[in-house]
Amino acid sequence: MSQNRRDPEQVVAAARKGAAEAQRQQIEIIKQFAAIDCGTGDEEGNARVVEIIDRQLKLIKGIEITHHYAEGYGIHIVARLKPEKPEGKILLSAHTDTVFHRGDTAAYPYHEDGDTAYGLGIVDCKGGILVAIHAVRIMQEADMLPNKEIVFIFNCDEETGTPTGHAVFDTEIPGAEMAFVFEPSRDEDGVLTARKGACSITVEVFGKKAHSGVNYLDGRSATVELGHMLVRLYENNDNVRGIQFNPAALYGGDYGTGIVSDHATAKVGVRVACQADIDKVKEIIARVEKETYIEGTKTEIRIDRISVPMERNEKNVQLYETVHKAGLLLGKDLPEQASGGSGDASYFSYRGVPAVDALGPYMYKIHSTDESMRLSSFEEKTALFAVVLGIL
Repeated sequence: MSQNRRDPEQVVAAARKGAAEAQRQQIEIIKQFAAIDCGTGDEEGNARVVEIIDRQLKLIKGIEITHHYAEGYGIHIVARLKPEKPEGKILLSAHTDTVFHRGDTAAYPYHEDGDTAYGLGIVDCKGGILVAIHAVRIMQEADMLPNKEIVFIFNCDEETGTPTGHAVFDTEIPGAEMAFVFEPSRDEDGVLTARKGACSITVEVFGKKAHSGVNYLDGRSATVELGHMLVRLYENNDNVRGIQFNPAALYGGDYGTGIVSDHATAKVGVRVACQADIDKVKEIIARVEKETYIEGTKTEIRIDRISVPMERNEKNVQLYETVHKAGLLLGKDLPEQASGGSGDASYFSYRGVPAVDALGPYMYKIHSTDESMRLSSFEEKTALFAVVLGIL
């Protein structure tokens, strides 16, 4: 069917029919995913997940699947559907890893309660993977795909900031017109055009060891100095701007309470709304690092990782309008939204590719052992993206 002669009603009918038929299979596959421990870095679990995804991708006629191995993480999947003379390229992205550990899936097995399904990783982000794959298959069978190269990228390291996946993204970004990311939907089924970025920081303090009873005053407590540094960072929070330092894991006092500690460290996260805020964080760090509380101690603060923010821009908003139009055709008014969390859509947007996110099933309580999804949203989101493909 010629793209410029498509009847929106026919697109919607094909999308609805295909999504309704796909839902049962999607639920069966999500049960399989929920039984696999596949936290970031679990290569064995990742291999099992990849095997299932490959079988699903092969439902799409003409798909070409490539694996990119990343030591210590697993396999990134790139799958390509390319017409003879494509008019552009679109990227479909989701991740295969979770935040959970070995044994967690057995401790918190998949189960359903009415329209709610519970299972680790089922909505962050396995459900989105199945939405993307089945929407493409549905529109291929209806002969309503856009005349564009469609590239699926399913990376295995998103939960730790995509340290190895970005290299895979970089190979596919050239020539990409748009990127659709299938993290779970939330809050009134909103579509994301903006996300906060994040910096991971290490604060390391060096002091002087001493016996806490015999020569306490000769010591220089790295632990006390670390506490001072964390308070100073906290005092530099700008809640209106959205720069917020969050101290997490703390280490120090390895020799017990009888010794003044000579070394202490802390991991700190900080959220940022825009690129300019990253420079502000760097300025705060440089200043606080020099503000010694206990004379004779030394502090080093380093940024270990930066996850760039996804700033709201005209291109992202224009792509959102396409998704919004598809939603209206299905009788749903999907709001434009922003998220305080970071994600892979941020990187695509940062590299100049228009991007939208949260196209996966509806989520509840992700990153917790009560992670769950609304089962009916499988059909809704699959139909939504199928219509997007039909009207591009």
